[in-house]
Amino acid sequence: MRVTVIALFFVHFSFYSIAQTVGNTSWKTIDDYKAEEPNIAKNIVWLENNPIATEQNDTKALSEYIIKWLTNVPYLKVVLDGVFLESLMNNKKFKYAEKFKVTYLFGKSIYLIEHQDNPDEAKACTRGVEGMVRVYKELNLLDPSLRNTTLDKYVRLSQKGKLESYVRDRLSEPGETLSY
Repeated sequence: MRVTVIALFFVHFSFYSIAQTVGNTSWKTIDDYKAEEPNIAKNIVWLENNPIATEQNDTKALSEYIIKWLTNVPYLKVVLDGVFLESLMNNKKFKYAEKFKVTYLFGKSIYLIEHQDNPDEAKACTRGVEGMVRVYKELNLLDPSLRNTTLDKYVRLSQKGKLESYVRDRLSEPGETLSY
């Protein structure tokens, strides 16, 4: 039994250490950026499932790598919608606000990478909010006292299957958007 538990630990650890890779950063052509898309998407999902840096991972380096790619990619434009982040960013007591801003940006980016031929802004925003829900749940496992009313609302909407309609409604309201 003990050997099985140890073996499972190493398999689990090996999977997560392999999943996080900073790839090529010398992109020059569209083909260079296109070739990096699978690695970008894989690392975004990994960051959503592993939101806290440890000695075994470097979430900051991965985030910087993804942001560098997003900043320079010539064929994608990701808009950071303040409507889904405003209450998080305005809450000075919520220490993870910046993490959720990046998480939202990354979630939207995955959708836009996967649907370049037929982008849907509401679905992209929904994917960004879903990423925030995923990270919030992971952080709650580590710190059950962590609470945020906006994120709790997003969790409830996601569980009820109503997140996309909520996002569509919010996007139809006048609001602030920031290009990233």
